[in-house]
Amino acid sequence: MNTAIPATRTEGGLTHYAAGLGVLLAAAFCVPAAQAQTNPDGGFYLGGGIGYNRVESRDFPNDDDELEDDHVGYKGIIGVRVSDVFSIEGQYIDFGTSEDGNNEVEADGWTAGVLVALPIFEVVKPYAKAGALFWDADGRTGLGTQLTSGSDDGTDFTYGVGLRFDFTEAVALRTEYERFALDEIDVDLASANLAFSF
Repeated sequence: MNTAIPATRTEGGLTHYAAGLGVLLAAAFCVPAAQAQTNPDGGFYLGGGIGYNRVESRDFPNDDDELEDDHVGYKGIIGVRVSDVFSIEGQYIDFGTSEDGNNEVEADGWTAGVLVALPIFEVVKPYAKAGALFWDADGRTGLGTQLTSGSDDGTDFTYGVGLRFDFTEAVALRTEYERFALDEIDVDLASANLAFSF
């Protein structure tokens, strides 16, 4: 039986998300202009960001357990831009700890996939991405002597869409929506990320 999420928890997550986004934007404009000589159409890039997770869990850690929660998550990005259209990309994602009543789930994972951009605008480029998520999850339910726990791991398909805003030839802001399936756990992640090209 689902337990309602306290409003203060969601509002706190939004506050942290807004603060993190502000830090990302400030960092983008503080990067030295000398980096602008980097070619954005190919090469290596690194990045990271902050996002807002919506988590739904069914039958984990035990049968008939359910969980719904919203909270902040974080991720790191590494990739190779083959051209202005195609990139090969990996991510580490910390989905954080989700709580709903006496149920709790903690998860993280790595992704490997392909990103396809549409360079139809000079500064703003929409893109789609897809790949595999290699994940680990730990769950707990109950209290005191009735506490039970479980863990699981696996590999599942993931996909997403986003917009890339090129501040300079070396610095870009990426806003993304991604969908992850961790077996019985579904996660929707909306994030803002900075990427630095080399």
